[in-house]
Amino acid sequence: MNNNWYLSMNLPCTVFETMHQFNDVSADDMQYGDMDEQQLRALGLDDISTRVDPYRLICYDYPKSEYDTQYHNPFYSESVQGRKIGHNECAHILFDEMKELSGMFSFWGKYSHLIGEMIDHLRDGKGSPYSDSSLDDAYQKCILEAGFKSSLTVIKKTINNSLTGNALSSYMPLEYQLQFELRKSILPKFNRTQDRFNGLGITVHDVCAQRIKLLRIQKYATGWSAWFYFEGQDHFGLDVVDIRNPLYRNFRFFRIWFFLQRHRDFAFRPFFTNFKSIVMVNQYI
Repeated sequence: MNNNWYLSMNLPCTVFETMHQFNDVSADDMQYGDMDEQQLRALGLDDISTRVDPYRLICYDYPKSEYDTQYHNPFYSESVQGRKIGHNECAHILFDEMKELSGMFSFWGKYSHLIGEMIDHLRDGKGSPYSDSSLDDAYQKCILEAGFKSSLTVIKKTINNSLTGNALSSYMPLEYQLQFELRKSILPKFNRTQDRFNGLGITVHDVCAQRIKLLRIQKYATGWSAWFYFEGQDHFGLDVVDIRNPLYRNFRFFRIWFFLQRHRDFAFRPFFTNFKSIVMVNQYI
């Protein structure tokens, strides 16, 4: 192979992209206002809030207890005393309760503020995309935790093999080598143990769509350097599969979220969460 192969590459070029597309508005977790009371109750969403009955638009005189023996009785709230409220006040109370409950998933660390901001964006953003520099920072740190078969480890190994003439490099251009090898890599995701408590697991968790671009590569007498652009996107919304999962449905936080998003009289719009990072990879030979 020509030692100056890297000079003829058409850069930037995409070396990896997930099957899940960016900006997929057809996804079920991006739907909103598409269900009525009967459909929501059929999914087990009878007990939504300790403070209001959002179906009857009643604010309780005294908040319900989580440990009430009638907790799972769908008709229990109908016997609770309270005052009639409008949709706006009901939504305001539900969002306050949702924010308070979010603390169980984000009680420490520099990213713990994100869930509160994203709940506000769900309420006020009207579906516009969300981004934050601290989320970009978290994404980069996740990328740089280069473990076995991580994207960064695969990238480094593939470029080394290409420069030394190993593996497929004798007949396959580097960009195709990277595309082939990255399909077998482990992508950066916020599903580590610490993400259950630092705010990243509840805000992003399993990244829906990702793309990696090779921006620039430079070969030296003693090694090489390459710059890659990582781009990720998640959906801040819940789908039917989520709420049918007992792990989600048993938390009041998710029941409130699903109700606010999917009930036709509330219909708060989910949104795309975008994050990015430019990472330099180098190796001295």
